[in-house]
Amino acid sequence: MIENSRISRRTSIATSRLIIVAIGGAGLFVAVIASAAPPSETGFDAEIVRHAQAMLDEGKKTLRYETFGSEAFWGDALQLHKAITGEKNGGVGPGVSPKTALAVGLKVDADALPDDLKKQLTAGRKS
Repeated sequence: MIENSRISRRTSIATSRLIIVAIGGAGLFVAVIASAAPPSETGFDAEIVRHAQAMLDEGKKTLRYETFGSEAFWGDALQLHKAITGEKNGGVGPGVSPKTALAVGLKVDADALPDDLKKQLTAGRKS
């Protein structure tokens, strides 16, 4: 009697595992099919696509232009901007050339540079 109970329990566990694997496989199949089908460009699907793209664009802009409060540390506490500009430009110390600034990982917004400086950098006359 005990032996039959063990066999029955093993069969029940094996059946349960098979059912779980089958459900998981079916779910995976549905997910693959759903992701493979391109969204419709009309109606509600188009609105979702537009909204998702707007969120991605907003996220990119946030990560590019927001400082998340780090300007208080780098600017107020360390006054890094003065060390970068140098004593000749109202800062402190020898300053940092644009090439050195880029080499150490500082980012430069090329669109914000004056046109004459852009021309000089393009011609290789500024270091």
